[in-house]
Amino acid sequence: MKRIPLSHTMNTRDLGGYPARDGKITSYARILRSDAPFVLSAEDAELLKQLNVTAAIDFRSKPEIERNPSAFELSPDFNYFHCPFAIGNRDPGSKDGVPALYGEIISDFPAIGRIMRIIAGQKGAVLIHCAVGKDRTGVVAALLLLAAGVGMSDILADYQVSYTYIRHLIRETRKKNPELPDYYGRSDMENMEKTLIQFKEDYHTIDEYLGKLNLTTNEQLTIKNKLF
Repeated sequence: MKRIPLSHTMNTRDLGGYPARDGKITSYARILRSDAPFVLSAEDAELLKQLNVTAAIDFRSKPEIERNPSAFELSPDFNYFHCPFAIGNRDPGSKDGVPALYGEIISDFPAIGRIMRIIAGQKGAVLIHCAVGKDRTGVVAALLLLAAGVGMSDILADYQVSYTYIRHLIRETRKKNPELPDYYGRSDMENMEKTLIQFKEDYHTIDEYLGKLNLTTNEQLTIKNKLF
């Protein structure tokens, strides 16, 4: 399955099925990306176990978690890790500010390094999530796909589909809060395209970037192969 039908999430998806380096295809049941699961039914937990998920990483800020705890934190069936970014859940301020915000996430080496180290240390599949699974999760998913050698077009396709799955929530939120800006909740392709172009200018290659995260050589290799 590409989209994972959990009972209380809208945007849970698998990073499997993309053409990658050396003619490979990213494998399913390695990395899942999601919006925050506030409830996990017994059927949800069983499905995730069938997909070999053993851990979940929550990118939300402490205030976000205090308001709405992740169901993984309360579940004895999965390892739960809280890895917030320095930006918290800050608004980019404008549509043009979205790529810059993503760049701040990418340059948060302590947070990204810890996330990658946790992923490398898990034998099973890992589910990563933030609030709606679009921005913070989208950036980490893009980095993982880059590490696997997935091309830009497929990374953009993976990013932009978030709005399709969360559009009903976003539309309802906008009806209740008409003052929200037009870019709110959207995952327009241009946001990630500009981010990846800037990534190449700043870090040149994913190998050079991983080298800045204080990961061991083995951890870097594990990250590059996690999706196979």
